[in-house]
Amino acid sequence: MGTAGAFALAACALSACSALNSREHEDIRLATEVEVFTCQNLGSTSVTVWAGVGPVARVPEAVEENLLIEARRQAFRMGGNALVRGASAEFGQRAYGVYRCP
Repeated sequence: MGTAGAFALAACALSACSALNSREHEDIRLATEVEVFTCQNLGSTSVTVWAGVGPVARVPEAVEENLLIEARRQAFRMGGNALVRGASAEFGQRAYGVYRCP
């Protein structure tokens, strides 16, 4: 495979995460513990996104946005409609509580 082919493959792979099922997570809201007090707890999900390579780190806001998008997708698959942001073990990883609210 030539350089152009490798570049095209890399670009396709990097864009695939955001291109798949782009709308399924839109109705999942980010909430606080107080807001989900009466909701059904469906469990938790831990998500990981690309945070950088070596000394080159991504912008923290972009990483957090990607974490939330992936968490919303996971919540959708679990039947949830609300998320509560949890702990972050390291940059590019975060846990979320998943809830089903009326």
